Amino acid sequence: MINSNILLEDDQQARKSALDVSRSFIVQAPAGSGKTELLIQRYLALLSIVNSPEEIVAITFTRKAAAEIKLRVINALQGYKFRDKPSEKHSLKTYELAGMALERSAKLKWDLIDNPNRMRIQTIDSLNVSISNLSPLTSFRSYSHVALDAELKNLYKSAALSTLDWISEDDDFQTATSDVLLHVDNNTKLYTDYLIQMLKTRDQWLPFIGSGLFSPKEILKLRKILERNLKEVVTDHLNKSFKQLSIGSYENLIDLLSCAGSYIQEQNLKNETISSLSGITNFPPADSDYLKLWKGMADVLLTKKGEFRKTVDKRQGFPIDNKKNKEEMHKILEKMTSDDLLRKLLYGIFSLPPTEYTNEQWKVLSSLFRLLPLAVFELNRLFDEKNVNDYIDIAINSAKTLGEAESPTDVALLLDYQIKHLLIDEMQDTSISQYQILEKITAGWEKGDARTLFFVGDPMQSIYRFRNAEVGQFLLIQKHGFSNIKLETLLLRRNFRSGENLVNWFNKTFPTIFSSTDDPLKGAVSYEKSIPIKRYEGQGVCEVHAVFGSNKIREAKKGCDLIKKILNEHPDDQLAILV
Repeated sequence: MINSNILLEDDQQARKSALDVSRSFIVQAPAGSGKTELLIQRYLALLSIVNSPEEIVAITFTRKAAAEIKLRVINALQGYKFRDKPSEKHSLKTYELAGMALERSAKLKWDLIDNPNRMRIQTIDSLNVSISNLSPLTSFRSYSHVALDAELKNLYKSAALSTLDWISEDDDFQTATSDVLLHVDNNTKLYTDYLIQMLKTRDQWLPFIGSGLFSPKEILKLRKILERNLKEVVTDHLNKSFKQLSIGSYENLIDLLSCAGSYIQEQNLKNETISSLSGITNFPPADSDYLKLWKGMADVLLTKKGEFRKTVDKRQGFPIDNKKNKEEMHKILEKMTSDDLLRKLLYGIFSLPPTEYTNEQWKVLSSLFRLLPLAVFELNRLFDEKNVNDYIDIAINSAKTLGEAESPTDVALLLDYQIKHLLIDEMQDTSISQYQILEKITAGWEKGDARTLFFVGDPMQSIYRFRNAEVGQFLLIQKHGFSNIKLETLLLRRNFRSGENLVNWFNKTFPTIFSSTDDPLKGAVSYEKSIPIKRYEGQGVCEVHAVFGSNKIREAKKGCDLIKKILNEHPDDQLAILV
């Protein structure tokens, strides 16, 4: 059991460290931990050292959040100038930092309170727009407005359907379209759905396939790259499985699996994965070439629902007349029950992909490579026609404007010169293309050049997968840093929002729901415990009010009765209903 006092000390030290503007951090800030206040304090601290406010860029995920942060910074500055010194510790710190920022503002004649627009607090999308607008290339479309979701859905669909019009125009497109249509049994709805989904993620694959025109040598090279990536994913999972299985000291497990495989083989029972275990003398290597053996082991140890078996029978290679082997396997299974990580890893083996494409699969994939750029072309044509775009289009154009890390454009060099400090809020909800933009902006940064990164987020709250957010990137930054910059990881623990009883309930319940370990490849995140504050000691309750059956009227009445009761008991409180 982790001591709450130790967690509290760690939390206090993390908040103190976060205000050291000479260092770069990635801050993991769970719900209710006061991360917005910390971000504002960091911003104010930076204002007290820079030569101009424009040297700091603070980015968050939504316009509402950006507006809120900017307003709170302005309120902090006004509070120092026009209000009394606060008594709360955290408010006092913000007050003091605002005073230092205003002192710098007065010295350098920024006049921040009357000129708040000098503070660059914006969304990543608005940053991309500003970068694209700096482009000297006249080929980039002007941005009238970003299409709303309903309009975008129709545009994606129209672009996908428009690819069918090219069948009679070009033999190459005709072949590609025919291959994909044949793959979906000439189901045009399924065909368009495929293309629509791919258009929504085009920022991720366009850099790899470009125009889709590959020479035989290039297409072979691409196949090898993709198959190598698949192999790396499989090998990584098997390595973790091997490591976890090895630390368990399951005596005789290898012999029992070998006997099970031999029995299945001798009895001609239809289970190729288990029969492949016949004659094994060690756990199979963590290599994709041995995937069948790993699946055989998982098949013996787990049920179809992914739970450790309570018993085994002849279907797993343990006939009723071999009581000794059955009893030994039951003991091993009972011992394994306490290792939930091993269970999850073994169950994950069933869903590991093949590491090589069949020729038929590759034929369809190659046709998609030819077809997808055509769909993008049609989408861009519609964007021009309607004078609209989407955020992906803006991000793609922004990336083009910046060039590559090895050969930055004049715009990238200009931004590199201007920006000294970058703060990113809700980092867990940033997409791969957005990460790439940030990498290009910071490509020229070097250790010791007095420039800093400050990333804040919570992988446990990542909810924007539908907008291509990749929570795995947050975990990778914690481990490896960002671009050329090593970031120190800080973890906030205190929960200023929920009562003690609720925080304790969270800490008890959520570890069983989240992954037991972080896995960037799968986007799996482990739960980090919070600690309640004294102010909410003894407060908070979690109750379940069950309504059996599917009676909507009874359910609605129950809900209304509860709402009335809560409002009567707490007339001055706010009430939120999540559906």
